[in-house]
This record gives sequence, C-alpha cells and structure tokens, in this order.
Amino acid sequence: MKGSKHRLLIIAIGFAVYNLLVFVIPFQRGTVFWVAYIFAALTILAQAAMDWLAFRNADTLKRMFLGIPIVKISFRCLCAQLFVCAVLMIVASFVSFSAWKAIIPCVLIFTIAAINITKADWSREIIEKIDTKHLASTKFMHEFRADLLSLMPRVSEGTLKAKLEKLSEAIRYSDPVSIEGIAELEAEMSRQLALLKQAILGDVAGDGIVDELLLMCNERNQKSRAMKRQQYQT
Repeated sequence: MKGSKHRLLIIAIGFAVYNLLVFVIPFQRGTVFWVAYIFAALTILAQAAMDWLAFRNADTLKRMFLGIPIVKISFRCLCAQLFVCAVLMIVASFVSFSAWKAIIPCVLIFTIAAINITKADWSREIIEKIDTKHLASTKFMHEFRADLLSLMPRVSEGTLKAKLEKLSEAIRYSDPVSIEGIAELEAEMSRQLALLKQAILGDVAGDGIVDELLLMCNERNQKSRAMKRQQYQT
C-alpha cells in the first residue's frame, strides 16, 4: 500500500527514540516503571496494527479518507498513554506506590481507544456498504446511457441523431436509482437498445425504436416516482 512503508518507518523511529529516552533518563526502575514502560511500548507498537486497520484495502482516495478517523483516535491514545506513563515513571522515582495504581489508568486508555476504534471501523464498513449498494442500484442507467452515447457517433442522419440526443438527455435527467418494481421495464429497455444497436450497425432506420425508448424512459420515471412516494408514505 502506498505510503505504508513511510508510516511504519515513523513508528519504528518513534519506538527507538522512546527506548533511548526511557533508559537514558535515570528513572527509578521498579515495578511501576516496568508497568508504565510496557504499556507505552505496546501502545507505540500498536500504531502499526492501527495503520493496517485504517488503510487496509485503501485503493481509492475515499477509502483512504475513511480510515483517517481510526488513525486520529489511535494517535490520541498514544499521546495520552505516553503522558500518563511518563508521569508514572517520574512519580515512581520519588514516591513508592502499588503497581495496580499504575495499571488502572493505562488499561482505561487502552479500553477507551479500543471501543472508539471499533466504532470508527464499524462506521466505515457501513458507509462502504451503502456506497456499494448505491453503485449497484445506479448501474443500469449509467451503463444504458454509456451504450447510447457510444452509438451516437455512428449516426449521421439528422432526424435520428436528434432523437438520440433527446433520448440521451431524457436518460441523463432520469432517476438513476433502480428499484425492484421496474426491473422488467429496464430489461425491456435493454432489449430495445440492443435492437437499436443492430439497426444502426445494419444501416436500418431505428427511429421507431428510439421513440419507443423515449416512451419507456418516461414510463420508468413515472413508475419510479410513484413507487418511491408509496415507500415513503408507508
């Protein structure tokens, strides 16, 4: 994945600097120190896993963007954990206290981060499913208009060309979303378009087919509006 090596390198550098500072500074290395060290180290290393979680399958700019909230939550967790662990190390160098008092805040930070990251990842999956469903529901109209536009350069006769342009505009401003109740009508439109293609390639007049497609496009729009209105009312 593009950029992943650079992000992992940044994490590796941060981990190295953290270890250097922790062992250069003369902390009192008792139980609390090691608890704080382990939690901070795990949080730094966890950034690599969060990077993978955020940007897995990020093959588009939108998917990359949807992964950013996970990275933000993870980074805030890292900052909070490093701050708490640094305070614990400093205080433990002067005051003796039980290890469980150090464990509690570190575990709480991990828990809050895990919950928020899970929610962010779940939200991303829901958005991606909605986008996939939307693309599937608009596939017919996009492909229909693309096929229609591909035929227009093959037509030189003025009347037929004008009718094709009118049909293209009608398709362009039609509701792109397909619903179950108009599936048969759309299938018939596809068959008519195939007949139109054969007519144009065979230099046969296709004016009647274009007229029929215009009527079918209007029928599709009327049915689509009526069905959606009915769905909203129920």
